[in-house]
Amino acid sequence: MSGREESVRGKATVSPEVGPTSSGPEDLPVAPDGLPVAASGIAKSDGPLVASSAATTASAPQGGSWRAQRELWGEPRWRRWVLASSFARLGGTMAPFALLLAGERATASFAQGAWMASGYAMGMAAAAPFRGRTLDRRRLPGGLRPPLLAQAVVFLALALACYLKASLWVLLPLSVVGGVVPAGVVAAYRAILPALVPGGRLEAAFAIDAVLMEVQWILGPSLVGMLALAHPTLGVGAIALTGLSALVLNLFLPEREPLPGPPVAATLASLAPFFRGLPRLLYLSSLAVGVSWGVVDAALPPRLVQVGSRPEAWGALTALLSAASAVGGLLYTSTLKGRVTLDGVILRRCMGFLALWGVLLVPLARVTSLWALGAALAAAGLFLAPQAAMQATLLQRQLPDGRQAEGFALSNACFALGLGLGSGVVAVLLETAGPHGALLTAGVLPVLVALGGALAWRSRV
Repeated sequence: MSGREESVRGKATVSPEVGPTSSGPEDLPVAPDGLPVAASGIAKSDGPLVASSAATTASAPQGGSWRAQRELWGEPRWRRWVLASSFARLGGTMAPFALLLAGERATASFAQGAWMASGYAMGMAAAAPFRGRTLDRRRLPGGLRPPLLAQAVVFLALALACYLKASLWVLLPLSVVGGVVPAGVVAAYRAILPALVPGGRLEAAFAIDAVLMEVQWILGPSLVGMLALAHPTLGVGAIALTGLSALVLNLFLPEREPLPGPPVAATLASLAPFFRGLPRLLYLSSLAVGVSWGVVDAALPPRLVQVGSRPEAWGALTALLSAASAVGGLLYTSTLKGRVTLDGVILRRCMGFLALWGVLLVPLARVTSLWALGAALAAAGLFLAPQAAMQATLLQRQLPDGRQAEGFALSNACFALGLGLGSGVVAVLLETAGPHGALLTAGVLPVLVALGGALAWRSRV
């Protein structure tokens, strides 16, 4: 995209910076052609809209906030997509905690385990946009077979290396490769979603998807914690099985042919259009959430030791955070009534939730009991899934059809980059400020990005 993207099919165009600047009601009913409907019943638009394919022009369901969801779950293709994408994502939710524990077992140092988690995240961040671009040019989900198979091989090798207590010079490169090989896979699942779901239900689909992602964050770290009770390396080995499971389940999904469009060279310069206008703020938000999550993920296990608990308890606390996030996501989803919400309205809500997420992480550095840590995480978690759903909805509206996997992969890359930076911050600060000192940094960037986003929006209206 260059500044304002005028040729995105089926997506509302917005101003060059942060969204539509016209006034009007916040939520508008949808006409059969996919355009908002004014009170008179005549379709209207806050900006030029371009006709899309049949999959994205289906009318939004009417008649209550839950009807869209009920009809969505009634579609077999949606249910099969949920199952396949859930297994593909499960490995990613397991990896940071699994690498932290396995690295500590192999090297007797949480700091070196944090470096492994950071290396994994940085490898994914570096490769995700270009892997997403490659997947945009392939039939999906058939094109996901090579990376899912490679994920299985690399993580089995990594589990064996940790079991044999290899040095960090062996474990760190393997961790980086472990992030590179599955990069772009999760984004590819989101890229095929508009081909499976009618356009009027996409906002509900992305909201439900955000809740399902939290379910993965409940299951993944909890599974790692349980497996670690038997042996810390089992969680790393289990990541290989999640990739193989997703590969099998992909056989039951319909194939999506590559979308037409001119080839784009795989260079850093080719990513520049994604960092203009509204997507720039969305990617920065993903980075901010990633940094805060990376800090919490790496600093909480040693923080638990400080308060007299076991580091494996982080698996249960992660499940609690994600359960609270899922509740928040469900509450947000229940407010969606099959209507198109303006970009500016979604953006303001998203920035508010991002700020609340950051502010509520600060008590993690001060409280001194397991119960208080859990309460702080649960409070922050309520605002995590809703803002993730809003980010996905806004981003899908902005991305060109031929670069959907690439655009979503870039969002994942920003999160992974933040995750790696957060883990690296903890690795540096553990020996000086301690885990409680490292946790103080978790809420800073989300709050700053939220304030900057709000100011940017106000400057446009």
